[in-house]
Amino acid sequence: MLFFSVPQALSSEHVNFKNISIYAERVTLDETSDQLSLSGSLKIAFGDFTIIGESGLLDFRKESLLIVGSPASLSSIDQTINGTADRLIIFPNLSMEMVGNAELFSENRSIFSQNITYQINAND
Repeated sequence: MLFFSVPQALSSEHVNFKNISIYAERVTLDETSDQLSLSGSLKIAFGDFTIIGESGLLDFRKESLLIVGSPASLSSIDQTINGTADRLIIFPNLSMEMVGNAELFSENRSIFSQNITYQINAND
């Protein structure tokens, strides 16, 4: 198994996966499993959204981005959409699964559940 770790080189850089910008203090690429592990001050930006978490896993084979936090949070620039959950899973079609103590606030709506599926409109 080959691990490629660049903890300092990417610590102040952004990693771009399509139109998603990712910042993390530590980044480890596992070329065997085709996964990018992210940890430390994780911040992900795309469209009008920002996601904050403790760690993440970008899986190129499954085409998913998992963000873990206590809780992980999602917010739009204009603050019309905000949410938190223990885990956020984002897919290329911008479908997001909010898993564990999920809360989603959108204008005058509030949703609370253990699992919420939300279709992100990157231009919201």
